[in-house]
Amino acid sequence: MSYGTYSPVTFRREGFFRRRWVKISLWILGIILFLLLTISITGYWFIGKSHPNLEGTRTMNQLQEEVTVHRDERGVAQITAKTLEDLFFIQGYVTAQDRLFQMDMTRRLAGGRLAEVVGEQALDSDRFYRTYGMQRGTEALVEKFNGETKQMVDSYAAGVNAYIDEAFANGEQPLEFRILSYKPDPWTDLDTAIVVKYMGYTLSGNFGAELEHYRMAKVLGEDAHYLFPEFHIDDFPTIYTQGEPTTFHLEELENLTAFAPSEYNGSNNWAISGEHTMSGFPLVADDPHLGFAIPSVWYQTHLNLEGDFHSIGVTVPGVPGVVLGHNQQMAWGVTAMSSDQEDLYLEQIHPENPQLYLFDGEWEEATIIEEEIFIDGKEEPFIEKVEITRNGPILNKVISNGPYQAISLRWTGMEAGEELNGVLKLNRASNVEEFMDGLDGFVTPALSWVFADREGNIGYRGQALLPIRQNSVGMFPVPGWDPDYQWDGFIPNEELPQIINPEKGYIMTANNKPVDDDYPYEIGRSFYPYRAERLDEIIEEQIENGVPFTVDQMQEMQVDFLNTQARALVPILTDGILRYSGENELSELEKDVLDRIRQWDFVEDIDSGDALVWNHWYNLLGTALFEEMLGFPYEHHLVIHHVLLEANVHPSNTIFGFLDNEYHLSLDELARDTFAEAVESVVDIQGKNPDRWDWGSWHAMTVDHPLGSVWPLNYLFNIGTWEVGGSGATPGAASYNRTTGQVTHGAGWRFVGDLESPDTFYDIVMPGQSGQVFSPHYGDQVDKWAEGELLPMIFNKESNNEVKTKVFRP
Repeated sequence: MSYGTYSPVTFRREGFFRRRWVKISLWILGIILFLLLTISITGYWFIGKSHPNLEGTRTMNQLQEEVTVHRDERGVAQITAKTLEDLFFIQGYVTAQDRLFQMDMTRRLAGGRLAEVVGEQALDSDRFYRTYGMQRGTEALVEKFNGETKQMVDSYAAGVNAYIDEAFANGEQPLEFRILSYKPDPWTDLDTAIVVKYMGYTLSGNFGAELEHYRMAKVLGEDAHYLFPEFHIDDFPTIYTQGEPTTFHLEELENLTAFAPSEYNGSNNWAISGEHTMSGFPLVADDPHLGFAIPSVWYQTHLNLEGDFHSIGVTVPGVPGVVLGHNQQMAWGVTAMSSDQEDLYLEQIHPENPQLYLFDGEWEEATIIEEEIFIDGKEEPFIEKVEITRNGPILNKVISNGPYQAISLRWTGMEAGEELNGVLKLNRASNVEEFMDGLDGFVTPALSWVFADREGNIGYRGQALLPIRQNSVGMFPVPGWDPDYQWDGFIPNEELPQIINPEKGYIMTANNKPVDDDYPYEIGRSFYPYRAERLDEIIEEQIENGVPFTVDQMQEMQVDFLNTQARALVPILTDGILRYSGENELSELEKDVLDRIRQWDFVEDIDSGDALVWNHWYNLLGTALFEEMLGFPYEHHLVIHHVLLEANVHPSNTIFGFLDNEYHLSLDELARDTFAEAVESVVDIQGKNPDRWDWGSWHAMTVDHPLGSVWPLNYLFNIGTWEVGGSGATPGAASYNRTTGQVTHGAGWRFVGDLESPDTFYDIVMPGQSGQVFSPHYGDQVDKWAEGELLPMIFNKESNNEVKTKVFRP
């Protein structure tokens, strides 16, 4: 071939790449890429060292018999054992493989020991939890263990500790422990007990509301009770039919409310009788709502004790057994009962001896406990002096320079319960009667249990240790020195809210009121009606139409996004705007938005611009209604609802028409002003074209890891951005940060099933089974969760071709 066949460009390219500086640059670039690739591979290998080996055979001297672990394609382990000790030893071992860091963080948070490993930034949290005192209630709970429960808990702890010793000896500990440079203490029965207590605490947060009511009374006096929440609005569904303040600084009370558990913790569950189902067997559904995080609060677990019980579902890491799920004869789920297990007491202190507290005309000495809080990086511990009166720990002294007069707290969760004795009974139950026997003795958390059996029975019990109050409804701090305000024991198990096989053919709970006003005890007033209202109308309509229920329909109900709160309040507010006759006329954009929201179907799909407008609008109402009056924005949903309903029927549409004239507001003006502000905030976020507004791009979810709050660890540990429909008021619950729109609370576990067969149950955990970064199960369920899907709960994993099997031998 002649040289004429080559183009000049070709010659110039060859010349370019032959230049010495180009060659050097390419070599350097190649070396950098090679090093980056090597670092990535090495880093992945280094982090992956901590991932469990899921196949093969392993000898463990602690075992009595052979134990088989089958892991399915979601990483869910079916543990098959011949003895109870072996079963729970391996459950503890396997759970620690996936969730050890989470388990350690939970016990440290609840016990006030976070500062030991994360430093002074956790001191305020540790001071509060040491004062609250869950750790002081664990020994009494452990003393309640029967012989078999002690075997279960001790074996579980031994399995956790076997993993800790093995992982750290081999340099295979989870990455978080390397980053924080510590080895966790051995797991004990007290740690399991404090996890139980902590779950109760997260669902017991009434004391924040009591402090708000106290602040309201400082402003309004006796008229404050008009604004306390009540459930008696229209016909919100029930599950079935049947003080005197002292002076405290408002900012100190506000600081105390910051420690209260999240208001968004809730849930949905229901059971439908076989007379209304396609299979003829009961259907059960459950989706507990807690804060989203990596890893999930819930851990999927599957236990087969040969010749005894075979159950599958979820537990909380640190707690042995299957807490929610099904066995071969039963299925069950829970929601927060939203009952009141806490009371605040106002305390009078001796003017000369601040350790003496008045009761019934006599001065009683408080118990003083000096809590040592060790802080990473500091040699000497911080000493938190905790004072405990007959009513409980003094809370306000958590705040520096607190007032001389004090507030104490009593919580039924500090009583010793038999929750862990009940776990095995629930797993073994074959009918609703046995299941209810297993619930006896559960103290905390206060839960609405829904359950069904293959015999066709469905049942409900609101189970908790609930106080009998003599002269209080639990909405307001009461005099701690007056014996008339002491609790008069607790509601007996047989008198707790409960029903078997109701005539209507279904049971549904969603943090709504458990029982009607004929119930003889005061159990709380801050119930949540909206999700229950929507679920109730779906079920009632389908029964009325004679259409049998299926598992697929149950799944769809869990991600229903119709907002009945908006359906009730939007017409009131939009009518107010139409009546408005002031000078602030609607702009053309506002007229367009008003027309759109008046025609809205109240479904909060991700592409709904109306949902975006409504949520921004609603979020302004608490401030607009209450901040000028009270000095703080009061956000209670029932009170906002009640106030707007009352104003709507008032002859002049006056808000607070039941209070003195100085507090009166115009409903029409409030609706107009807040609507304008809502539209403006949406324009700031998504521009001036309502055709381009949508709910999902603002209302989105990123799942955060505890260490992901530190840059650049967020890029390693946190995952995703998913657009999410719904809100806290829809059955498909998705509560969010009002400033950023980030979805923070919802159903971390969804579960539905048909008791026709153990093979007709489905669930999903968000984001995945493992808490170990780079594990294939770290976030492998979140995409399907965001799409509203569920996956089969494989009841006999040994017959599935996709499982990985590990055999443990003594």
